[in-house]
Amino acid sequence: MNLPESLRRPSRELVLLEALALVGLIGWVDCVTGWEWSFFVFYALPIVMVVRKADQRWGFVFAVLSALAWWAAQFGNNPYHTNWGFALAVASRLFYFSVLVFAAASVKAQRVLDLARIETLERTQELEREILRTSEREQQRIGRDLHDSLGPHLAAIGYAASFLENELRLSNSAASAKAEWIGELVGEAVSLTRDLARGLFPVQMDASGLSISLEDLARTTSHRRGIAVTFCETGDSQVADPEDGMHLYRIAQEALNNAATHGEARNVTLVLSKGEGSLRLVIADDGRGIPHLAGGREGVGLHSMRFRARALGGEIEIKSSPGEGTIVSCQVPLTHAARTKSVS
Repeated sequence: MNLPESLRRPSRELVLLEALALVGLIGWVDCVTGWEWSFFVFYALPIVMVVRKADQRWGFVFAVLSALAWWAAQFGNNPYHTNWGFALAVASRLFYFSVLVFAAASVKAQRVLDLARIETLERTQELEREILRTSEREQQRIGRDLHDSLGPHLAAIGYAASFLENELRLSNSAASAKAEWIGELVGEAVSLTRDLARGLFPVQMDASGLSISLEDLARTTSHRRGIAVTFCETGDSQVADPEDGMHLYRIAQEALNNAATHGEARNVTLVLSKGEGSLRLVIADDGRGIPHLAGGREGVGLHSMRFRARALGGEIEIKSSPGEGTIVSCQVPLTHAARTKSVS
């Protein structure tokens, strides 16, 4: 059972009472043991506690109280022969306690800043994941619309063109050739729509869906782009989480698009392999490389691949040299899905 934050964290009044009691206890022990057994350093405990759990102003208050407690404990039993010497000793203790307040406040401020940075980083990562999820849902919606709406509509037009061609051919009309040409164009449009829908919304990402989708991506890219894409799978590279599989698919899809469009590659090798505790996806091409990487600039596609790799808890490495092709390597831990489910 999780208690509310207000019940788990002690109130400031309770912290101040505890610190005041601790100052009194240390002062009493310091008085009883005498000058030979100094408990001076232990006054730092209530001061640091107040600064951490209250604020810096109360820290200075307890610095003064600790100096007064030390003065009271050593008033009748100290080696100083003059009042001025004892007063300077008290002042030095107060100065030490004040410096301690500043130090503790600085540590507290740094800790708060570190926590804020961590929280900001977590929010940024969550925002990136949400952006990717939203983008993925939108792509899947467009893919379904292409497959379920535009595809059947174009197929109906193709059937109508075929019927028209048969009627014109029976009537010995010269327009039958044009109807046949229209039917061929519609058939090409249906194939293109099917390929687009498959690219936007690949097969269902079940345990073995990633391998099937990558193999289909390689075949479709080879057909549409006119390049030789080879897919190879080594080991049991199944992905349990469909969202993880979709991220890896999109990374491969973007890398293939870059290889064909920017790298002008003729041959691409797509490898999915399982290592010890990790899954590795490698896309290597023989193109001319990615020129803008030399200047340290990355496009939206490369940023998207890095976002997806981070969303998987992994990392991506891109090696590209002019005229020597590009190698995109993404490695993600197999335990990512389990960690994600345990956190949620």
